[in-house]
Amino acid sequence: MNGFAMRNTKSQATKQSAAACYAERHAEAQDLLKRIATRLAAHQKEQAAEPSDWGYAGDVGRITEQLAYVLADLGDRSAVEAKGLEH
Repeated sequence: MNGFAMRNTKSQATKQSAAACYAERHAEAQDLLKRIATRLAAHQKEQAAEPSDWGYAGDVGRITEQLAYVLADLGDRSAVEAKGLEH
């Protein structure tokens, strides 16, 4: 668990079970994944309109690195290892 998540938990004014907290955060993660998919599809359409613009490739490269770290945080290091990233 990262420091942000721990700070966020400690700052809650009401007592909440770990299971309830997990359920809320899991729902939030699911929502974020849906929003990421939507934005990624829009980004792909934008790139198709400007196929010679290398900025889009750079964007997706940075995003895939960040997602590889997220996957590693969930217990699957295969993407960070495949990319040669340190974690």
